[in-house]
Order: sequence, then C-alpha cells, then structure tokens
Amino acid sequence: MKLKRSTIVIWVLSLALVVSNLWWFGLLLDAGITATYRDDSFDRHHRALAELLAVVPAAADPAATRESVLSAARDAAGDDDPFEKEGFVWVGQLGYRFDDDGRLVEVQTAWSPF
Repeated sequence: MKLKRSTIVIWVLSLALVVSNLWWFGLLLDAGITATYRDDSFDRHHRALAELLAVVPAAADPAATRESVLSAARDAAGDDDPFEKEGFVWVGQLGYRFDDDGRLVEVQTAWSPF
C-alpha cells in the first residue's frame, strides 16, 4: 500500500503540533512551579521583615529584656509558638540569640547562609 504525499505531510504536521504543544505545556508547568517557589520565598521574606520591624523598637530600648523582645516577636509572628534550637529562640521566621544578661546579640533567618 502506497501512501499519498499529502497523507504523509498531514501526519508529520500533526505529530509536530502534538510535540510542540507538549513542549509548551512543559514550559508552562515549569513557569507555574517557579512562580510558586518565588511567591513562597517572597512571603517568607515579607513576614520576616515585618517581624523584624516590630522587634527593633523593643530591642533598641536600653532596658530591653529577653522577655520584652520575645513578647514583641510573638506579637508580630502571630500564632507561631517559640522554640529553642542551637542557642537561638525561634519565633516566626526569625531566630533570636541572647547573651547571659538577656540582651539580644544576634538575629538570624531560618534560610540564612551565614
């Protein structure tokens, strides 16, 4: 059985259309996943900045104590329960390290490379 030239062209063009549509679908899926990770990262950084801006006035007070700083952090973080890990008290997106006198000496994010 011999196929007509037009039939072969139609099959090749149909296959090219399906392949190109699959390629575009893959690009769209990748863009959606990338946007999701970008939005999540933006939200975490936005929350951390809001928490830090709420804690700065409490921490800048010369009479600030560990409790006053953590109270401001809890108020800014909302429902997040604080916990201690590796010398930091983690509240929300930020970890706070205090010296022996209860003064804030370092603030770190959970994703910080430092």
